[in-house]
Amino acid sequence: MTLVRVIAAAICTVLLAATSVGAAAQTFGVGTISQGTITYSAGSAIAKVVSQQAGLKLRVQPYTGTTQIVPLVNAGELDFTLANVLEASNAASGGAVFKGRANPELRVVAVIYRLFVGIFAREDSPYQRVSDLAGKRFPIGYTGQAMIAPVVEGVLAADGLGFGKVKGVAVPSIVRGADDFATGKAEAFFFGVGAGKVAEVAAKVGGLRLLKVDDTAAGLDRMRNLVPPSYFTTIKPSKRNVGVVEPTQVMTYDYLFLAGAHVSDDVVYEVTKTLHGNKKALAASFGLLNRFNPASMAKNLDVPYHPGAIRSYREAGLWPPKK
Repeated sequence: MTLVRVIAAAICTVLLAATSVGAAAQTFGVGTISQGTITYSAGSAIAKVVSQQAGLKLRVQPYTGTTQIVPLVNAGELDFTLANVLEASNAASGGAVFKGRANPELRVVAVIYRLFVGIFAREDSPYQRVSDLAGKRFPIGYTGQAMIAPVVEGVLAADGLGFGKVKGVAVPSIVRGADDFATGKAEAFFFGVGAGKVAEVAAKVGGLRLLKVDDTAAGLDRMRNLVPPSYFTTIKPSKRNVGVVEPTQVMTYDYLFLAGAHVSDDVVYEVTKTLHGNKKALAASFGLLNRFNPASMAKNLDVPYHPGAIRSYREAGLWPPKK
């Protein structure tokens, strides 16, 4: 090797090392919804595992809802976030509540888990299914989480209801809806199955029941009119699934880990590779991440993937995604 090549190789090595050190020294913000939500717990688990395993510093920063968080990621003021597939699609394209405010700098890192959601009532209440809530007090509005409103109404629609058929109690977020239920202001509330907040509320009111929906093809069609990417999954009673008293079909949709386009390819590559190889550590940090499937991290979506994630998936044989 000539002297020039030796010097060039040495310079490249120094530059790569400097880049690595710089990334390790930088703190990357992970925007989530407030404590007690699944996204906060999942974001915290991701931040912990990536920080420990990849040497990158990720720090969770909680906000009221994704309508606040996503524009910050798009603008480069936050680096990562979690959002459901419907939120991500509308945010990127400027649809629904993001009309006129497209977020073209959003990039998918990974499909993290399937989220099971439903409506809960007191276990000692007379309500057995969602349609029993007609004319009853129920949280609506979700001004701080605008993209959650069609999801909630989708669950109602699956059993033939809508916001117009309940007695609305205006709330800014699903957390407030749960709190209002716990204090008696509402007779049911929407939340993710397995969330810590559900267990907290159950302890306060003496037990919960997950309400049933019409899980026929007609019910699925009504639900998908509001949440096209959704589908039904049967969940069973377990210690984590507080309020699930029997096998029950619930609305299901994918939750994504997103990055801003400003995050370097090398950083996203390391994050993606770390997630792919550390399901056990992720699930140990947050049990719901047992639903995380490394083989299904890459799916066909209408939001572009980050180039760093694509590089990791190519190495793992997961790219391009299967139909």
